[in-house]
Amino acid sequence: MRGRTSIGIFIVMVVFIMGTVYAFGYQDASGTNACQNLDVEKVKQFQKETQSQRDEMMTKKLELKKEYVKETPDDKRISILKQEIRDLKVSIQQVADKYDVDLRCLKGHHREKRMGTCGAQ
Repeated sequence: MRGRTSIGIFIVMVVFIMGTVYAFGYQDASGTNACQNLDVEKVKQFQKETQSQRDEMMTKKLELKKEYVKETPDDKRISILKQEIRDLKVSIQQVADKYDVDLRCLKGHHREKRMGTCGAQ
């Protein structure tokens, strides 16, 4: 019984610590939130330059989902789609690096929008 209690307390502490770290967000080497320092113009340039790649990646992901739910999924097609998605991610990351844009900062925006906390939807 004592072991279970100790494990329970440990799990609660881990969850509390992880929640606290998550609440402070991604921090850079200086200890500040790296997403606060995003240059809006660089983000706009990044978005403009990668729009077609991001659209294509969305399409590939949808194709992949459709392939997985087929009665007899085509393993070769799945493999090809996964590789194409990886290639697109690398290409998008290269553009993000070019403009010094941290993609982790951009991803949070979509979650906020879905949850209804980001202005107009």
